[in-house]
Amino acid sequence: MERHLSEKVSTIPEMRRILAVRGYRELREAVEREIAGKTGADALRAMMLAMRRYALERPGLSAATFRTPEIDTPEWRAAYMELGAVVLGVFGQLGVRGEQAMHALRILRSLVRGFVLHEMASSFLEPLGHDQSYELTIKVFTEGLSVLRK
Repeated sequence: MERHLSEKVSTIPEMRRILAVRGYRELREAVEREIAGKTGADALRAMMLAMRRYALERPGLSAATFRTPEIDTPEWRAAYMELGAVVLGVFGQLGVRGEQAMHALRILRSLVRGFVLHEMASSFLEPLGHDQSYELTIKVFTEGLSVLRK
């Protein structure tokens, strides 16, 4: 593991921290690339597509980003906050801010994670395309944000 991480790992919590920080950073970079030059609903769609793609391509690192820190460190918190700032910036463009944006973030994480977990586990039994269902998920989430606007 140390060979792949380029860092010394002495405990399981330390390994989780390293993976989570790396996951947060990679996910933030992927989202930033995809939303570059986009605003509003277009940025939200690009962000949600990037999150799903990242989770499917990097399931281990993605899973690490969904965990609550077992050891809260400045590096872990900073990586989480940097990703959060990007996501909250997109919500802000859509008029969702403050506590309402935090609710939107929680809902978004649940949607993306739940969808990807079902997709990876092949637990969607209906013969529908995943991409089409996810596009509808994005549309429903985007239109539903109006409930959170103050």
